[in-house]
Amino acid sequence: MKLTYRGFFFFGLLASVLTGCSATGQEMLQDTPARYTVQPDAPSPDHSGMWLLPQVDGALYEQMTEMGLNLPPEELYNDQIDNSSLNHAVLRINVGEGGGGTGSFVSGEGLILTNHHVAYDGIAGVSGTEQNYLQTGFYAENYRDELPLTNYSLYIPIEQTEVTGQIESAIPKNAGNRLRAEIKATVSSEIIEARRDGNEDLMVEINDFWSGNRQFMSVYKIIRDVRLVYAPEQAIGKFGGDIDNWMWPRHTGDYAFLRAYVSEDGVSAPYQPGNVPYTPERHLKVNERALSPGDFTMTLGFPGSTYRFESSPAFSFYQDQQFPVLYSAFKAYLNGLEMQAANNPETAASNAAERASIANALKYYEGLIEGFQDYDVVSRKIAEDQEFVRWAESDSLRKSEFGRVMPQLEQAYQIARQSGDVLYLTFYSLQFSNLLQMGSLFNDFYEYSQAPDSVFYSSDERQQLYDQVRTWQAAIDMEAELLMLTEMLQAMAELPEERRPLILYRFFGSPESETLKQEIQKFITRQASGSVLTDTTIAASWIFSELQFSDEAFTDSLYLVSRDIFETFELSRENYSQHFQYLQPAQKRYAEGMIQMTGAPSVYADANFTLRLSAGQIMGYVPADGVYYTPFTTYSGMLAKHTGDSPFDVPEQLQYFSDSELTADSSMYLNFLSTNDITGGNSGSPVLDGNGELIGLAFDGNIEGIVSDYYVVPDAARTISVDIRYILFVMRHIHQTERLLLEMEAG
Repeated sequence: MKLTYRGFFFFGLLASVLTGCSATGQEMLQDTPARYTVQPDAPSPDHSGMWLLPQVDGALYEQMTEMGLNLPPEELYNDQIDNSSLNHAVLRINVGEGGGGTGSFVSGEGLILTNHHVAYDGIAGVSGTEQNYLQTGFYAENYRDELPLTNYSLYIPIEQTEVTGQIESAIPKNAGNRLRAEIKATVSSEIIEARRDGNEDLMVEINDFWSGNRQFMSVYKIIRDVRLVYAPEQAIGKFGGDIDNWMWPRHTGDYAFLRAYVSEDGVSAPYQPGNVPYTPERHLKVNERALSPGDFTMTLGFPGSTYRFESSPAFSFYQDQQFPVLYSAFKAYLNGLEMQAANNPETAASNAAERASIANALKYYEGLIEGFQDYDVVSRKIAEDQEFVRWAESDSLRKSEFGRVMPQLEQAYQIARQSGDVLYLTFYSLQFSNLLQMGSLFNDFYEYSQAPDSVFYSSDERQQLYDQVRTWQAAIDMEAELLMLTEMLQAMAELPEERRPLILYRFFGSPESETLKQEIQKFITRQASGSVLTDTTIAASWIFSELQFSDEAFTDSLYLVSRDIFETFELSRENYSQHFQYLQPAQKRYAEGMIQMTGAPSVYADANFTLRLSAGQIMGYVPADGVYYTPFTTYSGMLAKHTGDSPFDVPEQLQYFSDSELTADSSMYLNFLSTNDITGGNSGSPVLDGNGELIGLAFDGNIEGIVSDYYVVPDAARTISVDIRYILFVMRHIHQTERLLLEMEAG
């Protein structure tokens, strides 16, 4: 259900712990027919391409016009101050520090259309036990009733400019990697400060593209006051729930409306009652025309991350070590969150957004695991890399430039494999488990207990430690925490014997994975009520006792588990980090060589949460032998799913419309499929027709196409969007949002 970048925020946390490298470039958009005739057995055209807007010119622009684009290039993107273009109508929605999604202006008064799940955190935040807007929906009858959302900010893209030349000209040709990085950082900061020129309303970023081979500067206008205007009830906005997540057919009204506010003099400011609606440079016009298979579709949005042109050693590492442990970690965390929700209604409301986000990530990794297997992705990538080696070796100059690239990449991932799965699993165990985090509170005191010459703990320090522990224990659901920890340890038991954390050998004897998992369950059950991490009285007895200094002074097993996991994480991080010194220069050269080998006049870069355009067509697909999915779902299809129980409970007021009340052709379309190339971060991306008018709202991809974040499978990858006609139907006939319809000129 989610294409928000936040869905994969926790993976980004690990990236912030380590030094990573960016991904590489892609093929040019292939030739495609102007219109698609419904032939289910015919191969799908390859419409992959997440294009920077300045790239859409020349041959690429001509190909898009053949597909159905009717706008001149300057209407797509124009960085001249006095000229507005479509980029001014689209905005990046940031939710806290964890990424976010996309929205678009649909009126001259700062009204924003985005996904219900992009607004989900905000809706949950303004809800309470007495008024749960997730369940009931929300509609503000006037400006005064619109609710300010905490942790939401907007970034309106006004410029994308290449600055590679400015940076490269400052770097000596013989500079080593460290010196290059230092000079690059300095010059980038200078460019950013010069562009901002003291303007606090601007945010300027310089991002690497094509694994650091080129750099582009993105300039945004910041909006700091964001308010909830209208959201349907969860039975519409999240119809199908986690069961239908990433699936087709879908019948979800995944939309919500926000509004941007600024101070009276037009300056970006945090929420104040006196702020006024923002007037955008450009807003989108709604088009309610009937859609057909083959119609041109265009998306604008902020895709988060793709990894398509990374190497076969990287893909093999992902398949064997990264995906399986991430799936195990997210599954353990979700099970704990679900138990918390089941145990406490207030917790169920407060962690609803987190549960939805983690469930989305879990299904994503499940889809990746299956996709890599179903499409034999690693073998395909090995074949591509073999072609790359042959290309490099066929020319003496290329061989000198690229001949060592694949051996260096293989060496890098050989090092990564030594500790990568342990690192990911211990990191996420520490990130997700409050019990393990609480264990870190005792670390200094544990060191004191082992050494009589260490710094003495005063009464005040002991009291402070006790107060911290008591506060933590009072705030957490211990039953859920113990379940989560049990499953995390059981996931560690599935690692190869030589890479299991030492804690599994300290307390458990059996090397067999299944037997070991049973022993872990019994161990946690025994420790549940007898540890400083679970019992405040036991914690106090140790914190305030006169310690006997020896190795046996503190033998609390559950604490020792937390300590060992942290030490294992630190050691594996140190070992894993060694591979970057081989990976980063080789990855950059690999990207450069791959771009040269394609010979394409224009190449798009992997996603990095910057503004991108994708072009596609409305099209169904064949998910399995003998099965064809049509590209539209209907009102009657939604009613057929209705059970009366969540998540398939169609609201009563939506159940009793006759055909004549729906549309002129007696058919109400709800969701549709297209071949647009999107990923996490594109949630809420406007789907536009060839004239740049709004016909839908992207909210998901299909489970078969998830693998395209790594390896594009044109026959499988589809974007799932809400038809704008369904959104307007609900607004008119269910929620009577007349003022918004008039504001959008759709009344």
